[in-house]
Amino acid sequence: MQKIKKRSKLVLLGVLLFSLLAMQGFMPQVSASITSASDTLGSSGTSATGVTHTIQFTTGTVLTQTQYFQVVIPKEFLTVATSSVTCPDSASTTPHIYGGGAVDWDVRCVVNSSQTIATGTKTFVIADTQNPSSQGDYTITIALKNASDAVLEDRDMKVYILDTVSVSATVNATLSFSISTTTPGETVNGDTITGTSSPTSIPFGTLTQADGPYIMGHQLAVSTNADNGFSVTVEQDHNLQTGAGAIIDAFSTGATSTWSDPTGDYQDPTTWGHWAVTSDDTDYFAADSYEGLSGTTPLPIFGHTGPVNGATVGVGTTTVAYKLAITDLQEAGDYSNTLTYICTPTY
Repeated sequence: MQKIKKRSKLVLLGVLLFSLLAMQGFMPQVSASITSASDTLGSSGTSATGVTHTIQFTTGTVLTQTQYFQVVIPKEFLTVATSSVTCPDSASTTPHIYGGGAVDWDVRCVVNSSQTIATGTKTFVIADTQNPSSQGDYTITIALKNASDAVLEDRDMKVYILDTVSVSATVNATLSFSISTTTPGETVNGDTITGTSSPTSIPFGTLTQADGPYIMGHQLAVSTNADNGFSVTVEQDHNLQTGAGAIIDAFSTGATSTWSDPTGDYQDPTTWGHWAVTSDDTDYFAADSYEGLSGTTPLPIFGHTGPVNGATVGVGTTTVAYKLAITDLQEAGDYSNTLTYICTPTY
């Protein structure tokens, strides 16, 4: 008798449930939720411009014609334009933008005619936006909707806008320039040093045609943290000359040239003796090439295009040589002039 009563209650419950479904006209659906949703901002700084939203999410719903992906962005984000939107499955969807101004941005990617969008991980990109001017958290919503705007799947995401952090540091400009001696036996650009110099003098001594050419010079070293490196020039106050006005002329002024000894034409004083400069920085001088100092015009002899630490030939160091030769026609007298090196860093 007891078993019959329980069965009657079950039958009655089934009848009631069927009646409720009949009145509603459909079976209730369970709404799915988008998973793994995130919005990565190109910048989170307040009022930052040119900001890209890269929204990634995973959906379990298949979309068909006229259904759409939707992203709702708070109105505080500015300058959302259709041209800046890259839709998920962009070949099969078309972007549309609504809202802005006093209402939130409504960005939609609608499935094109006869297209179907499969489930899986999707990427929705909205570029060239401007962040809100006030810091705080903002809600971004991603949704999948049908043609009647009913939600098939959705998910809220948060982004946080905050004031940017200013970082500053200072590196002091540095420059070190040194001049040291050369000694006999050292080689410079293919020639051998014949005498000993000092950082402040080049004492060629007593000259004869038979003992020449004479070669002396300096070792130069530069250390600097200048962005664009440095250049070193040398200039003279005048040609080598005596108190009476006799001159040892400059060799090949205005261009580098392979060295040649003076010819000693008695009718041409410029051939009685000459001198010139070279260095082992190949950016300025080819092998065994020299150039004479012209008047008081600075002549580039050494340089580099970036920071250097006073090492490596032709980069942070170079050897400069001065070559001098005379003939028996060169006038007697004590010859002198003054050289000036100028090191110029470019920051």
